[in-house]
Amino acid sequence: MSDQYEDNYIVGEDSRALQLTHYVLAERLVCVEAAGILSDSRNGDFMALTDILENGFRGYHKMSAGELWSEWKDVEDRFYSLYDDEELPYGLCDEDPLSVPTRTPYTAGEGI
Repeated sequence: MSDQYEDNYIVGEDSRALQLTHYVLAERLVCVEAAGILSDSRNGDFMALTDILENGFRGYHKMSAGELWSEWKDVEDRFYSLYDDEELPYGLCDEDPLSVPTRTPYTAGEGI
């Protein structure tokens, strides 16, 4: 499977009925991991960061769809807690369905 195809491949639907691609899942997982590392470091805990630097990390983008989905199910509640509380460490990728602005409902007579 090519990287381009895998990035755009729908892996599954989350608890909010959003279809998530391989790329979006990987990006969300990186965001949750970064939030955890930042939170830990504020409390003087550098174990997670040290482990990644000492032992390496394959990376979410290199995981299979099944591995990503398994990781996602472990952190989905945490992700949505961070998202709902506006505590993500940085913005979502443009491809994330949560990044799409909501459309204003149509009101009869508008645009006439």
